[in-house]
Amino acid sequence: MPARRLRRLVIGLLLTPALAVACGGDNRTTQPLAPAAPAPNATDPGHIGAGHVDSLPLPPLSDDARAYDPGDLGPVDVSVSVLDEGAFKAVQADRLDARAPITFAASNYGDAGARPANGTIELRGSTTREAILKSYQIKLAVDAAPWRGSRTINLLKHPYDLTRVRNALSFEYFRHIPDFSSMRTGFVHLFIDSIDQGLYEWIEEPDEHFFARHGWNERGTLYKAKSFTFDLIEDATALDEATIEEIVTPKGRPDLAKLRRMLAAVNDRTQPINDVIAHYFNRANYVTWLAVNLLMSDYDSVNQNFMLYSPPGFEGWYFLPWDYDVAWGWSEQPGAPVRPRWREGIANWWRVILHQRFLSEPGNLAELDARVAELSNTINDATSAATLARFHDLVASFISVTPDLDSLPCDRSGTPEAIPRWEAEYRRIAGNASRARDEYAASINRPMPYWLSPPTFPSPGNVTFTWSPSFQLHGHAIIYDIEINASETFHQAGVGAKALDLGEPFFTTSALPAGRYFWRVVARSASDPDNDWQWSFNDHLFVDVP
Repeated sequence: MPARRLRRLVIGLLLTPALAVACGGDNRTTQPLAPAAPAPNATDPGHIGAGHVDSLPLPPLSDDARAYDPGDLGPVDVSVSVLDEGAFKAVQADRLDARAPITFAASNYGDAGARPANGTIELRGSTTREAILKSYQIKLAVDAAPWRGSRTINLLKHPYDLTRVRNALSFEYFRHIPDFSSMRTGFVHLFIDSIDQGLYEWIEEPDEHFFARHGWNERGTLYKAKSFTFDLIEDATALDEATIEEIVTPKGRPDLAKLRRMLAAVNDRTQPINDVIAHYFNRANYVTWLAVNLLMSDYDSVNQNFMLYSPPGFEGWYFLPWDYDVAWGWSEQPGAPVRPRWREGIANWWRVILHQRFLSEPGNLAELDARVAELSNTINDATSAATLARFHDLVASFISVTPDLDSLPCDRSGTPEAIPRWEAEYRRIAGNASRARDEYAASINRPMPYWLSPPTFPSPGNVTFTWSPSFQLHGHAIIYDIEINASETFHQAGVGAKALDLGEPFFTTSALPAGRYFWRVVARSASDPDNDWQWSFNDHLFVDVP
């Protein structure tokens, strides 16, 4: 895949080592095993037992099977007629807030040649905006009839997914998983001004109609995570609507005060995490969400690609899925960025305080293990292969011709040689569930990732290197190795200092002449240091010694 098409995607794959090094470290407040915060007053927001936040526990999440229509699979022809070419060029160029008036038509819906406009079109997505073939969101006019039950129509291209079906496979699975939910999806053949745009996936919009179809309360609160790691939302941030929109996007009736009460409890280490989970979440739904992401290798769900839904009358929140087009072993797809070791298995979610606190509590890991084993009876290679076989011929008929053939993310895009590459990747993801479970099992005894901190100079000639403590989920002791090198590639000839088997997360040396050095730390489980080891989130840092 060309570098320019990967740039925004790599940024979206949370905190790559290169970014962390460029920033000279990371001093986030979410640190493993941070000291407990002062105990809040019982009337403070988020404190369990405060009178104004008492509520019933969330009931099990159920999804109404009647929401789904077998006819959604398609492909359905969708036609868009652009009524303002200048406005549509602005949309294609990803100008801020650009949208263009259109006439929308589809099978059994309207006439694309009709005037006047019955809706608008704009770009949808984040990293996909730089792709040649865009993803779109169409909003029908308030006086237009809804299409498939909604006036908001999401058309996804999935330009970085060679198979084009990772998202469809995921949401097909979700329909059969208890304590979870799915969304209506289907394939669409899109034409814009009669120009063939190829294969798209339609996915229903999570709006008030979405609530009703799935059997939930239409007055519910729904937020889509945009850059959301369960950190506190401070008062000044809460007053800035634009900043909030960069953290979470409201899809139902917004209730920021309710969201902030949950975040206050999650970040209050004086409150037992299991009590917080019981009060502010549905435990079965939360553990299921973690297990599903592990088995589907959805490593892009750390700070985005999920939603939180809270029905009225409850303080609690359900996890709902959103956007799985980089799941199913996407990081092993040819041309994809290399996934660092700290993104393997459950360590991928460790930087989020909610998941960190939950997994640190004895007994909770066993519950996750059991759910992974149970869901493996549903999410498995045989079921994946059968579902992919249902989609195969439909998708193959599109990717073998323009425009889809020309934009396949592989080295022979636009030529007949791209088709065998698509076939190989299509077959490969059918075996992903077993590989994901094996990765989880192989990585579960590793120490969790941690943050390197900027070095300090406690006295002339001395440099102290520190990092946040790592954590081993079974309580095994951890030892650290540090290497300080004059070369950023850590060439053996450039070693300036090193220490092995450190018992504490710091090291002081006076052995470094003036100059620039690069340093890194490896955390090892004392019970099996050769196999169970881990890098830091920010890989390595530099220090200038005066």
